[in-house]
Amino acid sequence: MNLFYMPGASSLADHIALEWSKAEYETVRMDRSSIKAEDYLALNPSGSVPLLVDGDFVLTENVAILVYLAELHPHARLLGDGSPRSRAEVMRWLGFLNSDVHKAFRPIFYPERYLQGQEFAQHLAATARGHVRDYLRRLDAQLEGREWLTGERSIADAYLFVLLRWAIGTKVGLQGFANLSRFVRRLHDDEGVHAALAMEEGLAPRRDTPPVPSEVLRRIEGRLHADGSATLTAEVVGTVEYREGDGPALELRRGLVEVDVTSMDTVLSWVDENYRGEAAMPLPNFMRYVGDGAIRLAA
Repeated sequence: MNLFYMPGASSLADHIALEWSKAEYETVRMDRSSIKAEDYLALNPSGSVPLLVDGDFVLTENVAILVYLAELHPHARLLGDGSPRSRAEVMRWLGFLNSDVHKAFRPIFYPERYLQGQEFAQHLAATARGHVRDYLRRLDAQLEGREWLTGERSIADAYLFVLLRWAIGTKVGLQGFANLSRFVRRLHDDEGVHAALAMEEGLAPRRDTPPVPSEVLRRIEGRLHADGSATLTAEVVGTVEYREGDGPALELRRGLVEVDVTSMDTVLSWVDENYRGEAAMPLPNFMRYVGDGAIRLAA
């Protein structure tokens, strides 16, 4: 079984489902160029991910792949407890995530496809962020008193995790949504989720011992003293907050980021299949997060 994916894409949900199912599989990393190659288009004419190849069976569309994996591995109980009502509950939320929430991100990812002119496109993206937060409000209410969307872990939860990472990465933010915030932080600690992210995004394996924060801080200070600036690669592993102007506190997405450090401030930037973003914070805040272990880097 082979899963074709791109980092940052919704195919991460299928990757997580494979890990939760304890399935034997291999992955094929794709990019914007390779999904338009003739051999790939022969398998998936839409030129997108995810794509699942299981022997001579070729399957596209995220919902179809998630349901197929769940039914192929019933022991994992990712499609409910086997009853029609339980299955319907999972499909209800899976459908909502796919048809409503996922699509609401498109004007944020690609505003120029909808409106010409940077100013109009930025206004559209800002409006779309408000629409996404309306959907998040409903999802936050559904998680009240629950660890999972339907009360039991399912393929819908894998999809929700992806969309919440998008919300954080695109500055929609989860502020005000305590249940969603707890959910996404808890899933970042999940063994299967981490395994999928480590494979897709190059995160450090959990068995690796991170550098001692005090030593890292000394090295950063040494580089700043010598050169006045430093460019580093870091991994956000804990809760890291920043502000844009007088706006609310936003949480930085977990995962790999590039860091440009000067004696005044720090800019952290990230890029994936859909989006490029950056966040700035005063140098003392950055150093505090490194010292607390929320940001790991090899300086």
